Amino acid sequence: MFSRRIKKLRKGLGEKKIDAALFLSSEPIDDPNIYYFTGFRQMKYHSFACLLITKNKTTLVLSSLDYDRATGREADEVLKKDGPLSKTLKERIKKNRRIGVIESLFPHKLSKNFKVKDISGLTDKIRSIKQPEEIENIRQACSIANKGIVFLKKNIREGLTERELALELERFLIKKGADGISFPTTLVSPSRSWQIHPFPPFSKNKIKRGLGYADFGASYSGYCSDVTVPFGIGRLTEKEKKIVKTVEQAYRNSLKKLKPGAEAQEIYRAAENSIRESGFEFKHNLGHGLGLETHDPPAISPESKTKITRNMVFTIEPGIYVKGPGGCRLENDFIMKSRGFEVLTKSRFLKI
Repeated sequence: MFSRRIKKLRKGLGEKKIDAALFLSSEPIDDPNIYYFTGFRQMKYHSFACLLITKNKTTLVLSSLDYDRATGREADEVLKKDGPLSKTLKERIKKNRRIGVIESLFPHKLSKNFKVKDISGLTDKIRSIKQPEEIENIRQACSIANKGIVFLKKNIREGLTERELALELERFLIKKGADGISFPTTLVSPSRSWQIHPFPPFSKNKIKRGLGYADFGASYSGYCSDVTVPFGIGRLTEKEKKIVKTVEQAYRNSLKKLKPGAEAQEIYRAAENSIRESGFEFKHNLGHGLGLETHDPPAISPESKTKITRNMVFTIEPGIYVKGPGGCRLENDFIMKSRGFEVLTKSRFLKI
């Protein structure tokens, strides 16, 4: 499995005339490519690991905190970090070699020692097409999220605080088999649902009549699910009803464009046009890829010309946010197949 991934990476490096790839995780940086290419998992943001992939060899350098967990099969060479990392790398990288890095994650201080070139486009392209074992892990993560949707349907009620319901939901997901949550759960009642990214993501506010939503995900073997479940409590106003209906229509319109080979921006525009025609503003991207990160490639945005192809896994999440009436976002997870898409999650508007 990992050898296939490394083979694809080496092929891409060769086409770009790059001699090696170098990935680094060091607090507060976390590079999921290390797990993707070796299978060695660590606690995010609290570990050290460095992976060097040359044309003929893979070297994984670990701190003493994690070294004992390594089996020796993760790479051709597994080393315990001893002294400056630059010294270890210089011993294995010849002078004047071109080294591929993830520029946004690679320390500037270390990059001074080598001729570095950003390869995030290459790794994004490789990781955007999910392998069968990845798809199975994502299916499991989505299955757990679906149970969370049922949990919400049974437990949303007036009088509970956002905090109480969010914490009970996270506990439920882990109890049902999740390694953890994909990202901090956002659960907002009507007083804050007009915010796209409210802070804090859940508060001591009590859930009351009106529109709210829960944005959450389960992690399974390191792979993420991500759903947003909108809900309405009590009798809704005409403006609130219009917001919900418009979001649902935008969601349906985007699915009409969701076909193998469709450009991401075309799918985005289908939702945006639907929202604008109803007199509202679409304030964020329509979706994103799912995998080892909640926001894996590709992005479904107004600028993206990426074609959605077989075995890409992604979200679709139109939303409307209006201060006063509140907000509504509907998000599900999808996989593109040869002849069309499959919906992996079952989020929908919940009328309470």
